[in-house]
Amino acid sequence: MASIDPFVFSLLAVAVVYSLIAIFLYKNRANVQIQWMLFIPIILYRSKRTIEHVRKLGRKYAKFWQIYGTIAIPIAFGGMIFIFGFLAYQVYKIILNPSLGASVQFILPGAAASSSGIVQFIPIWYFLGALAIILVAHELMHGVVAEAFKLKLKAVGFGLLAIIPLAFVEPDEKQFNRASLRAREAVLASGAFTNFVVAAIVIGLTTFAVAPAITQTFDFNGVIIEDVTESLPGDLAGLEKGDVITAISGAEFSSVDEFIKLLTANKPGDSAVLTTNNGDKIATFGANPEEPTKPYLGIQFKGDVIVKPEIANTFGQSPWILQYIAQFFFWLFILNIGIGLFNLLPIGPLDGGKMANSLVADIMKNKTAAQKVFMLISYLSLALLIFNIFGPFILSGI
Repeated sequence: MASIDPFVFSLLAVAVVYSLIAIFLYKNRANVQIQWMLFIPIILYRSKRTIEHVRKLGRKYAKFWQIYGTIAIPIAFGGMIFIFGFLAYQVYKIILNPSLGASVQFILPGAAASSSGIVQFIPIWYFLGALAIILVAHELMHGVVAEAFKLKLKAVGFGLLAIIPLAFVEPDEKQFNRASLRAREAVLASGAFTNFVVAAIVIGLTTFAVAPAITQTFDFNGVIIEDVTESLPGDLAGLEKGDVITAISGAEFSSVDEFIKLLTANKPGDSAVLTTNNGDKIATFGANPEEPTKPYLGIQFKGDVIVKPEIANTFGQSPWILQYIAQFFFWLFILNIGIGLFNLLPIGPLDGGKMANSLVADIMKNKTAAQKVFMLISYLSLALLIFNIFGPFILSGI
C-alpha cells in the first residue's frame, strides 16, 4: 500500500479546507460582508438559516440547555477565580525570579511547534483546525443557551480574520440586558464551559482510542532533541537538535517518563554519559531555574518512535498519521483549556468580564459604585495579564 507523507497530507488538507471555504463564501456572497481592521480583512458570513437551526436546537431541548447553562455558571466562576489566582501567583514568582520567563504567551500559527519569548508557535494545520472547533463550539453554545432562555439572536455566522477562523453570535442586546441574572450568566458561561467539555472529550478519545492505537503501531526509540539552549549544559556537552538519546550512563529507557526518571535521579553538578546516535556525550548537569535542587540540561525533547516493522511492511509510513492526530488532539486540548480560561478573565469585553460586571451590578444596587468596583477588578486583571507576558523582560533589563 502506498504511503502518505504526513506533512504533504497536512498541506493538502489545509488547501482543501480553504478552497471549500472560498467556494462557499463565493456562492453565498449575498450574505458576506468584508470589513477592514487597518490593513487586515475581516470576512463575515451571516446566516439566517443557522439562526433557525440554533433556535430550533435551543428551544426544542430548552430544559436541558437551561440546566447545561446553569451548571456552567459555577464552573465558569471557578475558572475565573483560578485564572486570576494563577496570574497573581505567577507575578509573585516572576518578581522573585525574572529568569523564569513569560508565563503567558501569544499563540500564533507557524511551520512547526516552537516557543520564542512571548510567542508560542503551533503548526498551522493544528492551529487552524483546533481554532475552528473551539470557536464553533464556544459561540454555538452561547447561541443555543440564549435561545433556550428565549433570548433572540440577531445574527449567527462565521468568518475569517485574514486566514484565522472566527465565529460569532449577536444577541438582541436590549432583550439580553433585561433578562434575569441567571439567564445572562448562563449564556455568558456556556461558551468557556463548552471549551472545557470539548477538552474532556478529547482526553477520553485520546485515552481510549488514539493512545491504544499508537501503542499497537509504534515502537519507542529514545528521545529526540528538538532544541538546545546555547551555553547551557546540553549545549556544552555537544548535544544538537536532531540527536536521539537512547541511554543515560548505560541505563536504557523505553519511554519519555523513564528518561525523565533517569534524568532526575541526578543532582546539579553530577556528570552523566548520554548515549546518542552521534556517539556518547558527557554532560554536567546545571540547576533547574524553577527547582534549583533538580538537574537541568537546557534541552527540549520528545519521544522518538518508529513504525513497527510488521505494520510498516503492510501500510508503509501511512500510520504516522496517527501521530499527527495525537498531536492535533494535544493542541486541541491545550487551546480549549487556555482559550476557555483566558475568556473567563474578568476583563471588560471578555465573557468573564461581562459575567463579573453583571454579578457586581446585581449585588450592588448603586450603579456608579458597582461600575467603579468592576473597573478596579478589570484593570487589575489586565495588569496581571500584561505583567505575566512582559514582566520578566522588564525586570531582567533593570
